[in-house]
Amino acid sequence: MQKELIYDKMNGFLAEGMASMPEGIEIEDEFAEGKECCLLYEGVYQAGRNLCERLGEDEDSDVETILNGMERITRLVSLKMYEYGRREAGAVV
Repeated sequence: MQKELIYDKMNGFLAEGMASMPEGIEIEDEFAEGKECCLLYEGVYQAGRNLCERLGEDEDSDVETILNGMERITRLVSLKMYEYGRREAGAVV
């Protein structure tokens, strides 16, 4: 599905050239080095590492559950927003 390709491309899950969009639409990797999402993710990752260090663990299942849950929530909301945008674009006369 097109919305899945857009989501995956924006989140850096697709390598360059793996998916092309119609009409030459360029989709940016929002997690590319220096982009805001990349910087935010680095902070989240470091916070998770800090929690694990304070707990004296290499990994913590609760930290992983939080991160994985937030990633799934982001995906669901993003794909739903795409659908709303498509509907809105179709309703414009």
